[in-house]
Amino acid sequence: MKAYWQVSFWLFIFLASQSIYCNADTSILTAQFTSEKIVIDGDAEHVWGKASFQPIAKLMSIVTTNEANGTVQSLWDGALLYIFITVEDRDVSTDAKQIYNQDGISVFVDLYNDKFPKYEEDDVQIIVNAKGESRSNGTDAARFAGAAALPIVDSNGDQIGYTVEMAYQIGGRPMENGTEIGFEVGINNADSESKKVTNRIFWSSSENKGLDDNSYWGTIVLQGFDEQSLKALDLYSLKNNLKKAKEMPFGIWQSETEHKQAIQQGEKAIKSNDQKIIYSADTQLAEAINKLRRKGVYSDPYDLPKISHLPDPFTFRDGRRVESQQDWKERAEEIKSLAEYYEYGIMPDQPEKVSATLDGTTLNIEVVDQGKTVKFDARLFLPDSAHQNIGTQYPVIVSIDFSSGRADTVYTNAGYALLSFRYTSVASDNNEHTGPFYELYPYNITSGSDAGTLLAWAWGASRCVDALEYLSKQEEKVVSQLDLNKLVVTGFSRCGKASLLAGLFDDRFGVVSPGASGSGGAAVFRYASFGNKAHQKPPYGNEYDWGTSPGCEVLGDRIRHQGYNANTMLARFLNPGRMYKTNSYGYAERLPYDHHEIVAAIAPRAVLITTAVDDYANNAEGDAISYEGAKPIYEFLGVSHHLGLNIRTTGEAGPFGGGHWLSDQQKRNLIAFANSIFFQKPLSEKFQDECYTNPYLPTFDKYYGGIQEMMPWRIKVEN
Repeated sequence: MKAYWQVSFWLFIFLASQSIYCNADTSILTAQFTSEKIVIDGDAEHVWGKASFQPIAKLMSIVTTNEANGTVQSLWDGALLYIFITVEDRDVSTDAKQIYNQDGISVFVDLYNDKFPKYEEDDVQIIVNAKGESRSNGTDAARFAGAAALPIVDSNGDQIGYTVEMAYQIGGRPMENGTEIGFEVGINNADSESKKVTNRIFWSSSENKGLDDNSYWGTIVLQGFDEQSLKALDLYSLKNNLKKAKEMPFGIWQSETEHKQAIQQGEKAIKSNDQKIIYSADTQLAEAINKLRRKGVYSDPYDLPKISHLPDPFTFRDGRRVESQQDWKERAEEIKSLAEYYEYGIMPDQPEKVSATLDGTTLNIEVVDQGKTVKFDARLFLPDSAHQNIGTQYPVIVSIDFSSGRADTVYTNAGYALLSFRYTSVASDNNEHTGPFYELYPYNITSGSDAGTLLAWAWGASRCVDALEYLSKQEEKVVSQLDLNKLVVTGFSRCGKASLLAGLFDDRFGVVSPGASGSGGAAVFRYASFGNKAHQKPPYGNEYDWGTSPGCEVLGDRIRHQGYNANTMLARFLNPGRMYKTNSYGYAERLPYDHHEIVAAIAPRAVLITTAVDDYANNAEGDAISYEGAKPIYEFLGVSHHLGLNIRTTGEAGPFGGGHWLSDQQKRNLIAFANSIFFQKPLSEKFQDECYTNPYLPTFDKYYGGIQEMMPWRIKVEN
């Protein structure tokens, strides 16, 4: 093959006559079937002459001039989708450090052509620079089968453009005429002086928003198969299922015989070169995987019934009703047990020994358990004498933080001691499962020791309290100033999720305040503010007085981005094949509880849910739904004032909340709420009104049929 393209008369004609030969609809590109071999090298084989092409000429940029344009073509062979892009550009630069700031192209694929403006598991972005170097992003990125590029030069040897050729595996979609695949391609036009992309030119829509919104993408339609030609072998789905099946841990399933047999059949089928045998083995393997059921004290998630509304916190698993406070204690323990088993992992028992030393503000903590010793540290900040709270000792806020280097004076000036520990000092924030927690309790799926990092971070908060209790018995002068009967636990974002768990599993925390904790924290899974395609049509996103939700974190996002936060059981509540497909307003229909019950299980201790009205990624609406779902339990126990909302409705730079951050006013609200619990100090009229008012209630009527449909069991309670 040639090392570069030299422009000739036919190429100029090819580029100049786009409007003559391209499809009329610029949002639909036809992919012509071919049985000829295609080599991904950037040089067009003659078969590309059979593929129709369309212009890439829709500018999306603040720059009004367009210095580049191109064409796109597509072929398919029964296993792969091929893309060929020709770019005219006289200023080609690949010198920038990041590939997204280099001249090249971005290809977006939505395999199932959902046109749903949420980054789902079948949405992929592939960036290829003008030298053929590439980067792919997305759960299905493994389908990317390679790319190459060649420069286009004129008769003087000067580069005036480049070509990009690439392939993408489309196994799993029907390999037949008429199959539609979501697709978009854009030219990333870089400036050689600034080393930045100054504009992007798209094929289908200049409103393209990338992976955030595939509703703007166009469509590739397969065509041209004559029902007789030989298709290329489609091995992708079988290979993918084999990889999945082999990586599954053995020894945890009720029966593994069929699973192992299906793996053997799949390995034989790959060597057969017979498409029917390959598809048959793939079907058998997929069915065997879906039939696997976990051993354990509770039913496998696949065997649980679907519950589209919020489950009833007043009903035990055996059908008994909560009739007394003692009943609720038992029911709360059952909810905790379910949450451990199905979502977070098992919280270890109290360790054998926790000791500590205090060096200035640094609290050095040592934990001994199961014959092992680990250490981590935290920071203890005390108010000065001028900021004494009610009483002679300081109540304590234990804060799970991203960084623990400085005191938060909002808390200390209010008379609260602050014990801050960096969450990653206890367990890594990645899939490695490392850190002191996992040194004591090694991660092992087979033995059932697969606790997620949220539980590990929550464990760290409890060990901080153990350390203070240890020092108090050593007559440590500083610690003697602390009131360890008045403890708050808090955190923000993923640390907020962990703070909710700390409060759930450790009843020494009298006030629990999860900040912007969202999915996996205070928010319910079953209702998502961005809606669900099963129930909504464009435009997507629930509308409020303050704006429209452009998206929110849901169960599938957690599994894809931060699956290590939870145990391995939680992923089984996603629907097999398509994790984002569900028939409810949200996700995890088979989960036997939801997070309103996590909040409720802390009662009668106090919970203040902190968020902001326009913290859309957090699913603030889900937080508010959880509040409504937990409220009947607090009312039943006679402590309705122990559950509150700390929703920021105004931002510093605008009329609404300002998104994903925690304001000083919200911290002051937490202090006021804690004072009302610990010292019976009345809340201000303003905060009392805000704390017990849910601004999302009208939304529930508009989108979900109201509280009665979302929580039908509340009718029995209220009657």
